[in-house]
Amino acid sequence: MARFLRLTKLYYLKKELRKTNPTYLSTTMRKLLLVLFIVCHTVMAQDLLKGTREVIKEIERFDLKNQDDKAIQLIENALKNPANTTDDLILLKSHLSGKYFEIDSLKLGSQLVDEVMELSKNTQSPVSKALAYRARAYMNSVLNLSDLVIKDSKEGLKLLEHVEGEDRMKYFLNYLIYAVYSGWNESDKMEEYINLCKRYAVQSGDPNLIANVHLGQASVYINRYRKEKQKADLDSNYKHLQAAYKLFQDHPEQVSSNTFVVVSVNLANNLLEFSTAPLEERRVQAYRYLDAAEVELKNNRARFSRWINIYGIRSEFAMKQGNLALAEQYLIEAVSRVQGRRDNSLLKLEYTVYKALVSLSEKKGDLQSALNYQKTAEKILSDNFNQQMIMSAQKLDIQYEIEKKDEQLKLLTETASLRQRQNYLYGGLAILAILGLAFMFRSYHFKLRYSIEREKKLAKDKEDAQRQAEMQMQLEKEEQARLKAEQDLLELKHQQLQKEALANSLIIEHKNDMLKQIKTKLQDGDPRDVQKLLREETMLNADFEDIKWQIQQLHPTFFQQLIEKATQKLTPLDLRYCAYIYLQMSTKQIAQVLHVEAQSVRMFKYRLKQKFGLPKESDLETFLQEVGV
Repeated sequence: MARFLRLTKLYYLKKELRKTNPTYLSTTMRKLLLVLFIVCHTVMAQDLLKGTREVIKEIERFDLKNQDDKAIQLIENALKNPANTTDDLILLKSHLSGKYFEIDSLKLGSQLVDEVMELSKNTQSPVSKALAYRARAYMNSVLNLSDLVIKDSKEGLKLLEHVEGEDRMKYFLNYLIYAVYSGWNESDKMEEYINLCKRYAVQSGDPNLIANVHLGQASVYINRYRKEKQKADLDSNYKHLQAAYKLFQDHPEQVSSNTFVVVSVNLANNLLEFSTAPLEERRVQAYRYLDAAEVELKNNRARFSRWINIYGIRSEFAMKQGNLALAEQYLIEAVSRVQGRRDNSLLKLEYTVYKALVSLSEKKGDLQSALNYQKTAEKILSDNFNQQMIMSAQKLDIQYEIEKKDEQLKLLTETASLRQRQNYLYGGLAILAILGLAFMFRSYHFKLRYSIEREKKLAKDKEDAQRQAEMQMQLEKEEQARLKAEQDLLELKHQQLQKEALANSLIIEHKNDMLKQIKTKLQDGDPRDVQKLLREETMLNADFEDIKWQIQQLHPTFFQQLIEKATQKLTPLDLRYCAYIYLQMSTKQIAQVLHVEAQSVRMFKYRLKQKFGLPKESDLETFLQEVGV
């Protein structure tokens, strides 16, 4: 049991802690994308109702402080306004779709995206169309359809190419692409798109966007550091995290609390994992960052899941100090918070904490606690698997609907294109028909004469073709007959060779037996016995020639049929006996050929009947004659 428990490694917790670093922020990246899913209202604001513009401002404020419920309620109320224009509906529904995806209501979110894409067909505003593509790109990021994220984001950027003032929208579309390359761990592409994000963030003057750019740049540098181990990259990572942290301190109402918490956790993790300062100094500084993050979490202004990262880092510091009891206490507090939340999305984090508790208990030598923690971890893992299966089923259902709609759209496009070509074709045919009628009156007699000659020629060609086909068919029949005759001849030769081979093999076997007997007699030293054996062999030669001829007449499949009909396995000697009996050799002849007693031959016949499953009253010779037919 202890050996089994030791298989649980402490790196499970460290692996989860590393996810707080931007390089590993797949889940965090998604949440940051939602925070950045803020409606743009610069150029397109002139096409919006005043009430919608006010709603947008209020939603932005809720987004920054993680108040999703209030934001959803506000949007749903705004959608009830009968005066909403198409642009208003696109704006509100695209934002609401992002909120639904955040709370894992995938079906509702995808339905809203479909509605937004349909509404975008009824507007001339490139900003509204780009907003629709942005909503679909975000949905694809939730569904992990990375290629489609890039495709839709670039479609949106193409629409905004000549639109001035939409810096925030351009920022978000580029950030979506950056997030994809971050997931693919492609540093060069990450840097390219985060620099584009920086350009638009600075032009917008939005502290929240600038803070997220710093977070993205920190991700680029830490990713590069993990590959190349250059201290300059680690320093750049820390510098950008500090810049993002300061932006929140300077603009607490304009920078997202979620962004601030992620930055704080990354700074603390940086001190834990990379700093070379004394441990106590690192711990004190890291705890300051974690305390600041806890303020936002306690006021419900940031994502609850960050509690796990905070307790995990505190536990790691305690372990580095050798205080395993305190490390365990932090992890137990983390579990307590998660269990009080009753949120299925936290099951994976809860499992990670329990795995860390298993490792801690092993270090303390408390194997019973380790076993209990392991059992709980396995149950949570099972629950998480079931939850993931449900989510995966929903995602697959949405992906199927997307693919089906794409196929329908492709079919409609092809149908429309085909219809257009048909219209062109019909128009051309109509023109040709008119020209043909005009020409027909001048060339009627010529066409008639030409038609008659053509029919004659076609009839002659048809007759020639038919004659040629008949000749070809006759040649093929003759060739088939020749080939069949050759094949039959080859088969006869093959059968004859088989029969000769069988006969020769029997003679060879007999001669071999004869040689063995001569050798034995010679060893005994009596030449009279050898002379007697030679006289017997001379008498048998004539019989053997007759046997050879008869064996050659055997059916080539005789032995194969015997093997198939036998109920027991037949030996080569069994087959020889069967051949001799089939040739109607007497018991005495068989005994002479095989140099055995006649009684042995009779006993062998009896055993053969048993191997063929024949009743006592059946005649073995008759049975073998029937087989050889």
